[in-house]
Amino acid sequence: MDADEILPLTREAIIGLLVSRQESDAQDGDPGNRGKPRWAFPGAVEMWVTDSTGLETHLLGVCQNLSEGGVGVRCDEELEVGATLPIAVHQPEASFHGRGIVRHCTPRGQSLLVGIEFIFDDA
Repeated sequence: MDADEILPLTREAIIGLLVSRQESDAQDGDPGNRGKPRWAFPGAVEMWVTDSTGLETHLLGVCQNLSEGGVGVRCDEELEVGATLPIAVHQPEASFHGRGIVRHCTPRGQSLLVGIEFIFDDA
């Protein structure tokens, strides 16, 4: 991946990704219980979690869905609800790096589904 394919996580960048996928895939988004539709976006998600001692742990997860406001991630590690953490969302078009806040961490089978709301610096 070229450095120009690593982009800051901005509302505009995510909207651009969603629009390009909607146009190419013609898929309908599912808003579920949220105000913004979500789309299936398989790909890797990196998360950096800092514990109470300041030790940072690098975690990998799999993107389950993506919306304008956040990402659903399947992972093996439990994350603290309310925690703010650096994240990177990797998609074929580009990688997006920024921050998010953990909104839920729900057991799903042998793993966990973690909902992360994006934190946009422009908001």
